[in-house]
Amino acid sequence: MIICYHTTIDKPWNGSELEQKMALVPSALKEKILKKRNHSDIQLSVCGNLLILELLKHFKLDLSLDELLYNPYHRPYFNVTFDFNVSHAGNRVICCATTRGKVGIDIELSGPVNFDYDNYFTTTEQQNIRSKKDPDTEFFKYWTRKEALLKAIGTGVYTPLLTMDVSEDIFTYKGETYYLSPIDIDPAYQSCIAHTVKQEITVQKVMV
Repeated sequence: MIICYHTTIDKPWNGSELEQKMALVPSALKEKILKKRNHSDIQLSVCGNLLILELLKHFKLDLSLDELLYNPYHRPYFNVTFDFNVSHAGNRVICCATTRGKVGIDIELSGPVNFDYDNYFTTTEQQNIRSKKDPDTEFFKYWTRKEALLKAIGTGVYTPLLTMDVSEDIFTYKGETYYLSPIDIDPAYQSCIAHTVKQEITVQKVMV
């Protein structure tokens, strides 16, 4: 089963609130988080890490954030049969995890698209997006599909976006099959999970 936890940041944290939440984050990660440009980015990053901890509890894994490792493309992982991924946009943070296969997640806040995206999508994807009554929302649907897939593969933006056509719900990359499953947590947002094992997906809002 894929478990997906998400949370909402409703207001800026004061100093004591930030200190309380940061107490659960290892020193090395704290330093990295505090280098972020604004308070909102700090809050989003902290929440992402707290959601990872909640998912570790759910799967009854005795692991800490100190044990995080990183692949050559800076994707974090633990050296166990457990895969997770985090994404955030606007005031939403989402994290999904599974003990079966790989998983990637992306969430985006829908809005006007004021740039030429031909270099990001294949001809088929562009045609599908522009044929819809609301092409801007469709753009974000496709964007989350593509980002989730690249994150599940583990290469992120290091793989050219034009090499990935996500018009279908199944994609094969280097002999491995990936399934694309949109999820709905808020009408204003688009989100998608990419996963290598077909399985049930549970989505739950949590407080962290």
